[in-house]
Amino acid sequence: MGVTRRIVLPTIKVLLLAVIAVAAVRLAFGGDEQSTADDDPAMPSVDIVQPEIPASIGTVVNTVEVEATITADAPTAVRATDAGEVTVFLADPGDVVEEGDPLVEVVFEEEGEPTTETDDEGNEVEVPGEPVRRFRTIEAPAPGTVGEYDVLAGETVAVGDTLGSIATGGFTVSGSLSAEQQYRLVSGPTSAEVQARGGPAPFACTELRTGRSASGSGEDGGGAVSQDPMMPPDQSGGGSSTAISCTVPPGVTVFDGLAATMVIEAGRAENVLVVPVTAVEGAFESGNVWKVGPDGAPVETPVTLGLTDGELVEIREGLAEGDAVLEFVPGGSPDEELLGPDMIGEAG
Repeated sequence: MGVTRRIVLPTIKVLLLAVIAVAAVRLAFGGDEQSTADDDPAMPSVDIVQPEIPASIGTVVNTVEVEATITADAPTAVRATDAGEVTVFLADPGDVVEEGDPLVEVVFEEEGEPTTETDDEGNEVEVPGEPVRRFRTIEAPAPGTVGEYDVLAGETVAVGDTLGSIATGGFTVSGSLSAEQQYRLVSGPTSAEVQARGGPAPFACTELRTGRSASGSGEDGGGAVSQDPMMPPDQSGGGSSTAISCTVPPGVTVFDGLAATMVIEAGRAENVLVVPVTAVEGAFESGNVWKVGPDGAPVETPVTLGLTDGELVEIREGLAEGDAVLEFVPGGSPDEELLGPDMIGEAG
């Protein structure tokens, strides 16, 4: 027993320490070659496969939603169409009139027809005619309620002077379009469906038109959409935004200042070739998608774009049904490629 304690046990301890030391040395130095190989970027250890999706047949409805405000129309000015003296008012403030109804009468003088006379020496001379008093009636430029007049009887007015105003009682729905939304509306829709907050059921709003841009350039919206110089200034803060408005039809009860949403349908394409918008590089008319080549590398393929609903986009040329393309544009993460409803336009 004494031999075991004095010789055997110390020997076992020495051997165990030696084994631990050798293992430590191998961990510290022996694994360098393997770890270096693993860290070498030229020797990948994981294969990343990009998802593909086939081009398929579907339906695309290009619908644009615009946050808007309902405002009362400004009164229509009554302007003098002839210069002269105001003689009588033919309609009183508060009267309801139709377009063309008489409002104000003015009188002015015109030179009479000249005559030819023979003087004492037998020569014919032209003699100016006597002035002739003419009366003109200034009519209502629009239907509505007559406001207070800005002139008095007996006052002389010139052509273009403001005599008063007509309150039409109409309302306009107006909002702002971003640059992306303008691309989606190049087909020139003429009406929108409007939902007034807390108001009546959605109603059709006609005479859809665009106004001046926030930068004051005064550009037209194009297509069937016309410029409206009475549009309110853009409130989006973006220099490329353009105001859009439509007219509330008679009989629809709304109030000044109500918030509303304009829903504009600018095209429908049924049974057309579509892919997700995430697969397309480009925003209007032309774009690129990526097919997988024989060697596994993505191959850029140009395509012609059509309508979009913000999730799917119509492919008019460049792909056939069943062609597989990368679901996301190479070089960007899926989150970066997920475009909102306003990011891709319509080719028209």
